[in-house]
Formats: sequence, C-alpha cells, structure tokens
Amino acid sequence: MSILDNIPPPEKLKDFGEQGTFNVWMKYAVITAVLVCVVGIAACLLAEWRGKAPPPVAKESTQTEDTPKAQTAESQHPPPDLHNPVRPAPATFPLDTNLPPGREVFASGPIDLATFNPDTDLIRFEDSRVWFESDHKRNPVEDDHIIHRAMEVPLKRLVNLLDKKGGKLKVHDAYRPTGIHLQNSLHREGRAIDLTSEGVSLSELAKLAWQAGFDFVLYEKPGRAGGEHLHCSVKRSPDAVLPERPRN
Repeated sequence: MSILDNIPPPEKLKDFGEQGTFNVWMKYAVITAVLVCVVGIAACLLAEWRGKAPPPVAKESTQTEDTPKAQTAESQHPPPDLHNPVRPAPATFPLDTNLPPGREVFASGPIDLATFNPDTDLIRFEDSRVWFESDHKRNPVEDDHIIHRAMEVPLKRLVNLLDKKGGKLKVHDAYRPTGIHLQNSLHREGRAIDLTSEGVSLSELAKLAWQAGFDFVLYEKPGRAGGEHLHCSVKRSPDAVLPERPRN
C-alpha cells in the first residue's frame, strides 16, 4: 500500500489548520526530502568514483598458429625439399675421391660421444624402396635402419633422386656402437652410412649423394675385406662448429 494512501482526502481537509493535517503533510514531506537527499548523495559518489577509476587495461593478445606473425615465423623455416638436388652434380666422381676435398672431420665434424645420446639422437629409417642388409641376415647383430636424425633429410632426398633414375639404394652399415669401425668413426654416432645401389653405377650414386646434401661423400675401396661402396656422413646439426681447416 502506498504511503500516500494515509493522507486524508482533500475533501476532508477543509481547513489546513484542522487538527492532524499539518502533522501528516509534514511527515511525508520530510520523508520525501530525505529520499531526494539520499539519491543525490549516491549519484555524486558514483560520479566521483567513475572519475577516479583507472582506465581499462587492454588484454594481452595471444599468438595462435593462424596469426600473421606465426605464419611469418613458419615461412622462415619451410619444410625441406626432399625431391630436388640441393647442389649441382660434379662432372665426375672417381673411385677413391671425396667431396669436399680433405678429411671428413672438416666437413662433418668430429665424433663426440660425451654429448651423444642414443635415446634422443637416433631414429629408425623406413622406406620400402631401400634394401637394408640387416633385414637379410638370419641373426642380425646390428640394425641398419638406425641412423642419426641429422641424416634423415639427405637420405630421404637421395632415395627420391635415385628412384627417378630407376635405381635402388642399398644400406650396408649405419649406426655401429661397436664392431669393425675405428673408435673415432662417425658410425658410432649414426652420422655415417655405407651405401651401394642397383641400377646405377657407384660413381653416379656418389654424384647423387653429393647433390642430396650429405656433408661428406667418399667413393671408397677399402684396403681390407669389403667391396667398393660410398661412405657418407653428416654434421651433428646445421650450426655445428667444425674444426678449422689447415691453411696451405
């Protein structure tokens, strides 16, 4: 019920001085004045608070894979081309020669078993177009599928380049933690691999291996047991520090 319902109707207030009339009007006048003051004070306080409130803080943007910045970063490191040469083919690649000229350590770096971690540095390479020697032994001691991860890209590229020429790659030695290889052999890190092929000559295979991006390619005829083959190796990483070549 409204508080105004308690005010006597006008017809009953014939005289303002009638007993009780002034008290009734005064009572509701005071209540109205108090309400107006309260509302006014509240409005002033609200206006003052808004004036002192700090400006809204912009939310920090989050980068996603779809943002231009992320796309730019990705474009700086595109996936490697596995189907085309990364170097021009040499005119010839005779037996007992290597590219680049000089010792392997200056092209692929030295072995470093102190930092080598088989659990993280080695991967298993699979390709149905490749013949692996260990797959054809009754009781293989070594696994010719195991290589250093730095060798994966040039090896894949070589398989594709050789496939275009109708050849078939054969892997004979890859990761060898022990065995006939020397103590400083990169086979002990999986960074060296011994190859032959079917369908193309070893000289042609050597050219393709160099074009495929191996850091060191040797067309080798071992002095001990073993036939002619390629010995190819890679650096531990693209930014690996190599020994300084001696000046002539």
